[in-house]
Amino acid sequence: MSIGTQNLGEGLLWIGVFVAVVAVLCAVTVWIARRRGSTTVALDAASSVAQGWLFLMALGLGLTIWQWFTQTEISVSGMPVALANWPGIGTPGCDDPGGDTPVLLCATADSVDATVAHLTLGTRVVMALGQLLGVLLMALPAVLIVVLVGQARKGSPFSRVAARSFAWAAVGILVLGTVTDLVVGIGRALAAFEVLPAPEEGGKLTTQGIFYLTVPLWPAAVALALAALAVVFRYGSALQHQTEALQRETEGLV
Repeated sequence: MSIGTQNLGEGLLWIGVFVAVVAVLCAVTVWIARRRGSTTVALDAASSVAQGWLFLMALGLGLTIWQWFTQTEISVSGMPVALANWPGIGTPGCDDPGGDTPVLLCATADSVDATVAHLTLGTRVVMALGQLLGVLLMALPAVLIVVLVGQARKGSPFSRVAARSFAWAAVGILVLGTVTDLVVGIGRALAAFEVLPAPEEGGKLTTQGIFYLTVPLWPAAVALALAALAVVFRYGSALQHQTEALQRETEGLV
């Protein structure tokens, strides 16, 4: 959640309201589960939150498609640009003219939040794909929670389904987390190339003239952790099957 305000106290108040609403929703979920006599209150709460999150992601998916293919004006955050030595009151060399008052001498920027219009279809598709992949990436943990809660309710928390879910989640996080940043970066650069002049053409605000491609490291770290959990759950599944087989043999002897 992000809030922009000129009053710090007001901004903190709205964040407090948001946290309070989330807390109330969680409390209501726990209360309903207890009224129903549920013995898995934590699981019920986790499942409800995950399902609500998936609903919001599905809504975001539809809004993304609607925005990119029906709207003329589009907001682009972090569009790469070149803005060198934007003048404040200082000289082009950023020299201090003197005085004791805080002033801006000059500034540089490598990205801006911009509103653009009439982008070509190819650029729209690339940028929309980046956002869609981002939505799928954010939805993946909720899907994993729903699957794990479902297995726990069946009395098989260490089932093969749970182990495979961790493995598939590891692959999904690794692929989506890596590809999303690449596609989003390419889309932003394409948008800049279409609406801004090249550096050699001159101007106060130009493109950077190159593609900056970033491969994040966090998806590999998260995927490694999920893969380790998949191995742990696989061993747990084997142990659970052995325990169940031993119980059946013991019951047969009795």
